[in-house]
Amino acid sequence: MQDAGRNRPMLAGLMRGALVAAPARAAAHLWTVLWQLTDAGPAGREVADPVAVAAAHIEAHLATPLTVAAVARVAGVSHNHLTRLFRARTGSTVVAYIRRRRVERARHLLTASTLSVTAVAAAVGIPDLQAFNKVCRRELGESPRALRRSFTAR
Repeated sequence: MQDAGRNRPMLAGLMRGALVAAPARAAAHLWTVLWQLTDAGPAGREVADPVAVAAAHIEAHLATPLTVAAVARVAGVSHNHLTRLFRARTGSTVVAYIRRRRVERARHLLTASTLSVTAVAAAVGIPDLQAFNKVCRRELGESPRALRRSFTAR
């Protein structure tokens, strides 16, 4: 057991969301909490790094529409400054990071959960199924259903 530290309010909100959500959405909320817990560092360490704050915000809000300006506000820096910091630290843009995290989360949910493709798409912030299929084909090389089938056939 570990103290959630400054992440406690966010994790508590996600857990409350899971309690009132429909069953498919509840599972998605719980997966988000688990992702947050696995990415959490020691609770006593305060993070003032704008890139770390932005990344944590992105992780906690992947299911919602995210803009660079809104993420920068949360991180306490300007849009341009966050873009420069992100590129220096990660070699990619904030938008590319958000896209990559959504695809990684989608791959995980498709291969490790029984959530419907619709619920997975909503959980990663791409509620339009046509757009989600297109992203999966482009980034993962196959449709969501094919990815799930190929993983379960192993």
